[in-house]
Amino acid sequence: MRRTAVRAWSGAARWELLAAAAVLGVVVLAVAAGEWSGWRVLRGPLQDALARAAAVPVQSSGRFHARLLWRPRLELEQITVGAAGGIEAPHLLQGRNVLLEWRWRDLWRWSRGEALRVRTLQAGALDLRLLRDAQGRATWQLGGADRPPKEADPERGDLPRIGLLTVNDGRIVVDDRITDTQLQIRLQGREAEGAAGGSGYRASVTGRYRTLPLDLQLESGSALPLLQDEQDDTQLPPTPLLVKGTAGAARVRFDGRAASLVGARQFDGALQFGGPSLAQVAQPLGVTLPQTPAFQLNGRIAHDAGVWSLRAERATIGASQLAGEFRYDTRASPPRLSGRLEGPRLLLADLGPSIGAETGGTRAQPAPDAPQPAGRVLPQRKFDLPSLRAMDADVQVAIDELQFGTDAMAPMRGLRTRVLLERGVLQVQQLKAAVAGGQASGSTRLDSNADPPRWAAQLRFGGIDIAGWLRGVRTPEGQRKEPAPGDARRLQQQRRQARQQTDQAPPAYVTGVLEADVDLTGAGRSTAEILGSMDGRTDLTLRDGTMSHLITEALGIDLAQALGVLVRGDQPLPLRCARLTFGVDDGVLKVQRAVIDNADTTVRIGGTINLRTEALGLVARARPKDASPVSLRSPVTVTGTLGAPQIGVEGAKLTGRVLGAIALGSVFPPLALIPLFDPGEKEQSDPCVRGGAAVPPAAASPPRQSR
Repeated sequence: MRRTAVRAWSGAARWELLAAAAVLGVVVLAVAAGEWSGWRVLRGPLQDALARAAAVPVQSSGRFHARLLWRPRLELEQITVGAAGGIEAPHLLQGRNVLLEWRWRDLWRWSRGEALRVRTLQAGALDLRLLRDAQGRATWQLGGADRPPKEADPERGDLPRIGLLTVNDGRIVVDDRITDTQLQIRLQGREAEGAAGGSGYRASVTGRYRTLPLDLQLESGSALPLLQDEQDDTQLPPTPLLVKGTAGAARVRFDGRAASLVGARQFDGALQFGGPSLAQVAQPLGVTLPQTPAFQLNGRIAHDAGVWSLRAERATIGASQLAGEFRYDTRASPPRLSGRLEGPRLLLADLGPSIGAETGGTRAQPAPDAPQPAGRVLPQRKFDLPSLRAMDADVQVAIDELQFGTDAMAPMRGLRTRVLLERGVLQVQQLKAAVAGGQASGSTRLDSNADPPRWAAQLRFGGIDIAGWLRGVRTPEGQRKEPAPGDARRLQQQRRQARQQTDQAPPAYVTGVLEADVDLTGAGRSTAEILGSMDGRTDLTLRDGTMSHLITEALGIDLAQALGVLVRGDQPLPLRCARLTFGVDDGVLKVQRAVIDNADTTVRIGGTINLRTEALGLVARARPKDASPVSLRSPVTVTGTLGAPQIGVEGAKLTGRVLGAIALGSVFPPLALIPLFDPGEKEQSDPCVRGGAAVPPAAASPPRQSR
């Protein structure tokens, strides 16, 4: 009995196994047949399943061929996928002769909230509409409201990732209110192995990326590297790419290789880049650069994983010639610029627009937003302070020659400094430069976080030959014999000869070694506002120098001795001392001590310069040390404004002398010389160190005005 039951069970199990094997065989055969036939019978069910999964209408027609196992793919003669998110759009995707490849694990991740990834999208014709409104609803947000949301990638948003995009004739419309981007991309191309002309793609990109208008033409030697996914193992190797056109105010030409232009943006190639101003070009990209004249840059640019790198082999800004290497990391918060700026020549005038000044005539520069007030010299244009908080920066600067934009000043050489921008605080640190046998050093700081922004400067000038730096003080004879500004030995020799050989024509109206300390602070949103609120102190000393005899007599209005100098020729007078110390209080510069002393005359200067109103109120009093039979000695005044200075004399004293001479001369002509006779004033001590040497400014100073 038991044996019979066992045999019966064994027979039943055998039949069950045979039945299961048969069913499995049928399934395998059916799957194999389906894979071989392209699953044509699944067109309707698969189309309905896609529509339910995407929560948008999906329609197909014409040829249908699918493969669901190894490297799943779908080939359709025509397909239309509706727009998601409730956005008014004719569709998300409409294509003809479409090939779609995917991985099942990518669809599973998409169902869990990640961005949709597609291995390959090929189409003979494609119309893709990528639209997103201000509330974040987008045509590509397939899956409906029940799909788990996930935070968007800050670099790409939640756009679909496409490993390989190949389109013979396509149109992509991007209208993204979140990133403020509106683009129209037209694609044309082919992959034709062995065909005449080879394979290649062309595209035109027009529209706007943020506030940056774009009008670009692209040519690619292979499939257009537009939306490749850097995480896809089928990612194409970089392909040749040529881009030319305009981006905002800039002219652009790129010739190199790229693997992706949207999202990951992986490319590397030669760059030609030019525009009307660095600031105008960089502002739409959130990069803080100074206002400049027109520029042109040749170099190499690359981008990978959110990091831009630029090697500027040759850059011209106005008349400046520069080069450098830079790295801009968009992954940092805020983005960070680092690198090195170098070059043979930088004109200060080419950076003038960054502080609201004119370009100095090197190249055309658009007019500022607000015109300069009539009669004002100090730049009034407001700084672009929000841009100082848009990024951080750390740039080393090495410039061979810094030119001041005028032949009256010799250039500085070997400029070295570090420009540091951190959290809205701009600093110029470790500043050093050589000029005329000496050196300038110091630092500046602008804190845009304060209200109003605060500015400070500590500068030191040491061992600078004044006649070697300020070419304007050299006599015509001295200009013909002018040594190189950096020839310290030759400059020192000229100073020594001028002091020792006082019977020779002077090389300059003033010579000597300049020592100066500057410590100033201010606040404001423009150069004029900062200077108009400035506080601090400056001390300048000139040693081992000379002063023109003719200039000395002119300051003292000594007609007799000036005439004698003109007859026998000008000569240098060794300076005993020359010192200028002034304090600045709320924008009013007040001379505290200003003395120029030589063996012939002591000249004292007093008064004020109001940097808020630009009014001048200076007076110079000369005290000759030797007697003169005809002297109209009277204080020389400088009044008016910085833009229109007026030089004169104090009329009351001069008029009294002249009237006295006329009155006495009418009685007996030789008596007319008595009021004009000057016995001179001998001074034994050093006036540069004696207290109380400044001239009372009341006679020449304008009344102080409140802001």
